[in-house]
Amino acid sequence: MRHVPALLSAFLIALSPVTQGIMAQSAVAQSRVVEREVVRYTVRTGDTLSSIARSVGITLSELRSLNPNVDPRFLRVGQTIYLPADAPIARASLTLDQYRGRLDDEVALRGSGFTPGARLQIMAGESPYRMQVIDGARADRRGRVDVAVDLPEWARPGQQIYFALQSREGRERAVAEVYQVTGRPGRPDRGLISVSGTLTRQGVECPTMRGDDGRTYSLSGNLRNFRPGDRVSIEGRIVEFSTCQHGVAVEVRGISRID
Repeated sequence: MRHVPALLSAFLIALSPVTQGIMAQSAVAQSRVVEREVVRYTVRTGDTLSSIARSVGITLSELRSLNPNVDPRFLRVGQTIYLPADAPIARASLTLDQYRGRLDDEVALRGSGFTPGARLQIMAGESPYRMQVIDGARADRRGRVDVAVDLPEWARPGQQIYFALQSREGRERAVAEVYQVTGRPGRPDRGLISVSGTLTRQGVECPTMRGDDGRTYSLSGNLRNFRPGDRVSIEGRIVEFSTCQHGVAVEVRGISRID
């Protein structure tokens, strides 16, 4: 019975207004954490916690509070992290038509998911985290980009290069898989031409283009997603013998959109 007063005193202290207030604040804090909805996001090439936070419009501290067990120094591609459910998840993506080539080959970039009409920076670097601007591009009305670029001047045979498309403020960014430089320039091809014009429906056997020089060109090769009516610039090799029946037959090696 000697312990009854002590137990009663402890009970009264536990029910004091100060203690009750602390308990109430703790309960509210816990309920806020539980009630906040999140969505999963898969880390992509070139992502950092800072770039992810910037792209969805939250602070780095907010992102880290949702992912307390994620070490930003060891973020890896394919890893899953959490974002606020109402955060606009970045949808931009970038692919290459080919992932290896010589120093004199153009690299065809195909982007999608960008803001329609957005002005973008074309970037390149030996690492997806250390890149520099090498050119510019603009997304079409569907948020797509089709453009071909030369390798940067510092590229060397055997080197791995990453390419990226990024909006000027950095909110939209997509990095492609690595590109491998395989060798030095090939021998000059006297049959190579470069010409611009408008794709037409004139051809039956082959797609055709009405050149700005007034000539008609029959095109073979990979025209990607380009359609009649598109303004394009092509590079290719003149073919002496071809089944195409309209104008100059050209084997297309590179094609890009003209705004």
